[in-house]
Amino acid sequence: MEIQVVPFETRFNNDCRALIAALPEWFGIPEANAAYLRNLALLPSWVALADRQVVGAAAVQRHFPGSWEVHFMAVHPAHHRRGVGRAMLERLESEARAEGVRWLHVKTLGPSHPDTSYARTRAFYESMGFSPLFESTAFWGTANPALVFVKAL
Repeated sequence: MEIQVVPFETRFNNDCRALIAALPEWFGIPEANAAYLRNLALLPSWVALADRQVVGAAAVQRHFPGSWEVHFMAVHPAHHRRGVGRAMLERLESEARAEGVRWLHVKTLGPSHPDTSYARTRAFYESMGFSPLFESTAFWGTANPALVFVKAL
């Protein structure tokens, strides 16, 4: 399966909405999902295509010139463990390096929460060279401890 990672365009909006809907274990808050969809058009964003179908999407936030955050990343469950997430992160990293970014970071549900879906997310980021920096309840509250991962580019 050949994966192309291309810049987000508004014509991908409905496909990205369907992508998020296919991942209720990760994206179960309607207000947050609506914000992710809006942000795809507002932030630097890309979609992963397989056979011209959207199978993944990602967006970054540029907090500082040398530091980008993976704000959103989703891969359709039918395409998990097929290189889609890797291809998207490699594209993000390439874009970041081209702009002189030195650090890429991401927040995800921390290991003190028993959610098995997010355990897979953490394993993915670790396999991509991210290191856990700290876990905190300051971002999302005590029910959703956030783990901050960082990667030097």
